[in-house]
Amino acid sequence: MRAACGRYNVSGTPRIRSFQWMPAVPIDDSDLPLVSVVIPSYNGAATLAATLDSVLGQTYPRIEIIVVDDGSVDDTSAVLGRYGARVRGIRQSNGGLAAARNTGCAAAAGEFVALLDADDLCEPERIGAQALFMSAHPDVVLSGTEFSSFDETGVHAQRFARHYYSRLGKAAQGLGAFFDERGDVDIARWMPGASDTPVAMPVHSGHVYRHLALGNFIHPPTVMFRRELLAKVGLFDEGIRNCCDWEWLVRASRAGKFAFIDRPLLRYRRSASQMSGPRHKLQLYSDIVANLRKFARDDPSVATSGGRAYQRSLGNACVDLAGALVETDRLNALALLGEAARRGTIDRNWVRHAAKALVPRAVVERIRARRRAAAAASGLQG
Repeated sequence: MRAACGRYNVSGTPRIRSFQWMPAVPIDDSDLPLVSVVIPSYNGAATLAATLDSVLGQTYPRIEIIVVDDGSVDDTSAVLGRYGARVRGIRQSNGGLAAARNTGCAAAAGEFVALLDADDLCEPERIGAQALFMSAHPDVVLSGTEFSSFDETGVHAQRFARHYYSRLGKAAQGLGAFFDERGDVDIARWMPGASDTPVAMPVHSGHVYRHLALGNFIHPPTVMFRRELLAKVGLFDEGIRNCCDWEWLVRASRAGKFAFIDRPLLRYRRSASQMSGPRHKLQLYSDIVANLRKFARDDPSVATSGGRAYQRSLGNACVDLAGALVETDRLNALALLGEAARRGTIDRNWVRHAAKALVPRAVVERIRARRRAAAAASGLQG
């Protein structure tokens, strides 16, 4: 997903500070902070039960689960009914992801709020590990984690963040390109079948606003944040249909440090129907371009301090949006390609989209027909 997160590589070697190793300390369960897990669901009945079971299977004992049924027309309500008082269901008319997240956050009573989607699965130690770290680091306002990926055929990757977010995959220093502190936390207490043997969880932390405004690298369903953060930065923007999470994360990153737990604590389900899938590319790329422009309007230093990196991020996003538009709106696609060129982005995709926009449609169809015929002939020969 190159456009969804930008392609900016941070150059130079950051100065890394270490925080002290934090061993697991016995704590009475009554002293643990309550964590509210907020799950928006729109026609998610097929996967919701597995998601809820993964939360109910957490080793951390103080959790409330809030599911916001965002106008579903499937069996979501029946699925929720099977869980009784263990899950709080809130039904509303369909308002989109941001509206559902806002409803859930408004109902949350926990000191911490954990985001989760209705088709993903939490590892048993997820909530405990994140709550442990954030309780011990009051200057950290939000944490995200590494995650694995799977679909109906099985596991695709044990570590998927660097594939899903090109900002991470292309950064030569890895997480150190964005976070200037790192250390380890012992999460043995929250592991299934807990023992006295330490389990080190690597964590990177720091101020990431300048980096995050150029492209996302925090996976929303892995996020846990302090509920008080909502009063400081506001709710999710309900006018943004797809990338509302990234826009909110950028606002949140101005309020304090973020942490990235370098341990897969979520299993991310891949499917064509999800909001980051191919069916939603036009909305996705439109939101990315709009967000990048908004960040610079709200804080002009994003563009000035980002310099070439900001220009490259917006140029790449314009190319991706042009590719999504070129079949249906050639004039706007050409305008976006022109903006990308002015920002110094002319690559192979730019040339391909420009050719599609400029070559008469009849010629494009003839070329496609010849390619299909050649492929069919090749198949027959094989």
